[in-house]
Amino acid sequence: MNISSPKRPVPCVALAANLHSVMPSTAKGLTMTNRFVFALPFLCAASVCQLGCDDAAPLFDQREPAAGPGSFLPALEPLSTLPFAGGDDAVLGALTPAATDPGTCDAACQAHCAAAPLSNPIHQALCPTIEGRGLSYTPVVAAEACRRLFADTLGRFPTKRELDETCLDRPMSAVVANLLARPEFVKTQRRIFADLLLYHNEVISTARIWDADEVVGKVYAGLIPWDQFAAIIASHPVLTRRYANPADRAEAAFRLFIGRPPYQNERADLARLYNLWTNDYYEHPGFGRTPDAFVRYECVNDSGDRDDASAGACTSVLWGSRELILNPDVRTEGDKPLWSGLLNADEWFQLQEPGRVLASLPAFWEHAVDRVSEQYLGYNPSLEAPAIREALVRWLLLHNGDIRSVHFAVLTSRLYLQSALTEAVPGELVDERGQLLRGPLKQADAEVWLDTLEVATQQDLGACDHRLPDPNRLLNMKTVSALALVAGTDWPVAEDGTKILTRYRDLARSLGGCPENLAGGRFKTVSILTTATQESFVESVCNPALLDSAAAKAAAAPIAVLLPGDLADRQALDAAVAQQVLDHQVGTFFGRSPTEEERALVAGGADACVPRPCTAETFARPLCFALLSGAETLFY
Repeated sequence: MNISSPKRPVPCVALAANLHSVMPSTAKGLTMTNRFVFALPFLCAASVCQLGCDDAAPLFDQREPAAGPGSFLPALEPLSTLPFAGGDDAVLGALTPAATDPGTCDAACQAHCAAAPLSNPIHQALCPTIEGRGLSYTPVVAAEACRRLFADTLGRFPTKRELDETCLDRPMSAVVANLLARPEFVKTQRRIFADLLLYHNEVISTARIWDADEVVGKVYAGLIPWDQFAAIIASHPVLTRRYANPADRAEAAFRLFIGRPPYQNERADLARLYNLWTNDYYEHPGFGRTPDAFVRYECVNDSGDRDDASAGACTSVLWGSRELILNPDVRTEGDKPLWSGLLNADEWFQLQEPGRVLASLPAFWEHAVDRVSEQYLGYNPSLEAPAIREALVRWLLLHNGDIRSVHFAVLTSRLYLQSALTEAVPGELVDERGQLLRGPLKQADAEVWLDTLEVATQQDLGACDHRLPDPNRLLNMKTVSALALVAGTDWPVAEDGTKILTRYRDLARSLGGCPENLAGGRFKTVSILTTATQESFVESVCNPALLDSAAAKAAAAPIAVLLPGDLADRQALDAAVAQQVLDHQVGTFFGRSPTEEERALVAGGADACVPRPCTAETFARPLCFALLSGAETLFY
């Protein structure tokens, strides 16, 4: 179907009047003029209007083409203010003697926890399980905590300067609040949802992807409550266009926001609220034939009114009667579906009923907090201590559905801020203490590893843009709009503007990152192949063999980055110089001081350096390779 060539053109004025008649007068933040200004570019872009559009505003912003339900959101105020409570709870000592029954919290245990000045919901929930049983956490050292926080929130490890200026020797509440307020935190969450929703510009309209990405940005900026976010995304074209039938759409929404596949009756029932959606193409003025979601007028009679006989096919009854029927108007042509770009604010609100159904279920809120816990801890602590889930759900609702409150609670909790290198206490095996008393240890995403190397070695390695997995599809169109859009993304483009520079992308995809999302998504693996790939790349960055070719020099980090500022690359190598280089590189790459074991190894390495006479550079480049190819850059 091509809606750019309708059989009967409709004047813009008549169509706008009809839009005004069906749009709710109570829509917050949108005046009637604003609604028309928003709708007009879509109407003109689709060539539905044949009259009165010649003098309209530009059809769309080529660099920021977002269009969809998110565009109807009014100006928003933050739901809550950072920092939240509980970020600096005092350490509570273990109860002595411990409760006699490890499965219960006796009177002494309850009294111990009741008297504790705890405001973090996780600490309150865990006290009867940890301190009340005579157990204690193993605190993490500050540098390790900071590296962990940066990797999880900003998507890369910190520099030494960032550690000193924003993390070390500062209250944890202030550190976490600072990180959650940064644009990089929002971008990290956007990338996570791009993986969940499988953005791909071959099967989903680019304008819709940009719109969904902005909605994700708003929820992680604390502007949208989690249930409103779910309502928008569960019926967003990025989800409905990805699947071929109502049942599959219902299952995708269920998995995304409930965390499990629906039972057959749940799948069939929720699918009735997706009956109106169908898939087709339209002619975008800048990007040509474009996939998008369309709306069918189901459960209506020939007059366009609700059909009592078929209304059940558009009604969910499993969680209360929820009917979803739209009435056709002047925008429709016969029995053809309506392009979703012509929907108004009221219609988008009606179509978001599936997400509101899901948000009415207790499992919706439970999955929301479980997902945050798993994101940062690498496991679900509620499986060992269900009280955590209950406490975090109450916490999220207390903060008006601001999902950042849960991120804050987890990141400032002792569950997160404990060492991954837990030692056994006398007479006890570490494994007997359970997952709750071991700090998180996770494998870094490919982008975390690459972006860290880029910052540490001061090289421009490139980037991927999660919104546009296939930029070449647009570049090959060779239109001004397509070229302008790609130029405004994170993709590095060759000087002639005809192709993407793929050094970063190719390496990231070989390691499971920067997913294409067409047939598969992100993955993580540790294998001989991935290890060899990583070591080969680090070798090109560090150039330990001091290769003298132009290509090797172009790919290698400048020697000034690998040496302290007062040390010349031709400085003769001795034990003191070797220690200086070690201090500089360990501080630069890991944000800490060298261990005694590392110092001993370097002392021996300086004496064994060949061919003599060795210089600071001949030592610094192999050391760079040894450090950046080690486990500390791959796991945290």
